[in-house]
Amino acid sequence: MTLRLSPRAHRVITRTRSAMDLPLVARTADIAPGRNWVVAQATLSGVAATHLPVLKLLSSELITNAVLHGPPLGAIAVRVLRTGWHLRVEVDDESTGPPQVPGADAPTFGGRGIVLVETLATRWGCNLRGVLGKTVWFDLPVGP
Repeated sequence: MTLRLSPRAHRVITRTRSAMDLPLVARTADIAPGRNWVVAQATLSGVAATHLPVLKLLSSELITNAVLHGPPLGAIAVRVLRTGWHLRVEVDDESTGPPQVPGADAPTFGGRGIVLVETLATRWGCNLRGVLGKTVWFDLPVGP
């Protein structure tokens, strides 16, 4: 039996704390531990090693953006959700502005992380949470 949730129900579920939720502080020292934790959680949920390099890269991009664009020493939460053949990574931060995808004429230094997410993830998005900030997420197919 397959349980299907409405998009609204999914948002409610992803806002609850779970065993796969890591609180961080917006500082560069937390980027590597955050991305390594995502990879560890994916491995524990049975994700094959072939998917881990892209997962690590995209997780690093979202966590780095939360550190760079959120308030200094602000709260960040990282979540990993496995649903069937897909893995979702969510990163909450206290910034209220959505991520900006740079145009082709943008400077070549910096700002390309979200382009990687847009290119390599199956889906990605941003849920604004009002004064609480935002959640940026991506989905990757990881097989059964």
